[in-house]
Amino acid sequence: MKKKSIIGFTLVLLLFFSCSKEDCVTCIAESKSGKIIETRLACDKDSEYLRGFINGFKERHREGTNDSTKVYCAYSE
Repeated sequence: MKKKSIIGFTLVLLLFFSCSKEDCVTCIAESKSGKIIETRLACDKDSEYLRGFINGFKERHREGTNDSTKVYCAYSE
């Protein structure tokens, strides 16, 4: 019985320490008139991925809009 408890406790600790927290980012594209065009959310453990997501979202709305679309992005906890 004691051996099962130790194994179970070890597995729980291993699971607890192996889980890392994901960060999330929300981006909103807004037209010059204030109308929300698009909203996107991305969550990942890799901060490089999230930076790429933000840059890609901004670039997509920058192309063909003559800079009339405003893009706002914010990290959430």
